[in-house]
Amino acid sequence: MRFFNNAKSYLIILVASFFLMSCGTSKFAQSVLDSREKDKKAFVETADGKIIEANEARIKNPLFGKSTIELDGEVKIPTKEVVAYQNNTGYYRRVQGQFAPRFKKGLINMYSITENYTEWDNSRGGQGMRNRVRIVYYMQKGDQSPIQKFTPDITRDYVKDYAPAMEFINVYDKTQKKVRMWSWINTGAVLGSVILIAATPTRNSDVSGVHYAGAGLFLGGLINGFVNKARRGKNVKNLELAIDEYNSQVKRKNKR
Repeated sequence: MRFFNNAKSYLIILVASFFLMSCGTSKFAQSVLDSREKDKKAFVETADGKIIEANEARIKNPLFGKSTIELDGEVKIPTKEVVAYQNNTGYYRRVQGQFAPRFKKGLINMYSITENYTEWDNSRGGQGMRNRVRIVYYMQKGDQSPIQKFTPDITRDYVKDYAPAMEFINVYDKTQKKVRMWSWINTGAVLGSVILIAATPTRNSDVSGVHYAGAGLFLGGLINGFVNKARRGKNVKNLELAIDEYNSQVKRKNKR
């Protein structure tokens, strides 16, 4: 009976995890869909600035031969000649050799790509370099401007001419100062605990109060380090809010 109860619990957790992942994916897909050009069904923009409209656009990547974007099942355009295209799922622009979906559209556009990288990993009972995949965001101020990697400095530069958006940047900067301060405190706590424990000798395997204090300092530093890392991750949301606020000024002007 205990086995079945545990199996049931694991199943619930697994289903919940898939549900949360699907919700996040669905939300992003909806953002991409909402960022399409509303006055066109589908089109291809070529490197020479030409716009070819259609009812449907599909990217074709054959095992052998050239990749193309097929318009209405008839016209085929080599992808190397394409700057951007749109179909019924979203608008995609070439960024770092990929067709990146646009998930924010406005005065500031945002795109996402996937990037492969390697890192050292000693988990799962083995050590070595592991291949990883991460999502990297890019941004663009104006449809014809250069696309730049999403960073705090670029975001600040994009929204600096609109005070309501800069309020979120100010919150971001203040939070980052706290993050850096706690980072130094956590590092000092961990190093201090190691020095404290190492410098205090033990006799007859007795653990002194100093050792307990050192262990507590070490554990506190580690726990607070994880909390601080989460704080840093949440702070990025303020950059996104700054972009949303900047883009919303167009909607406010249109309502007047």
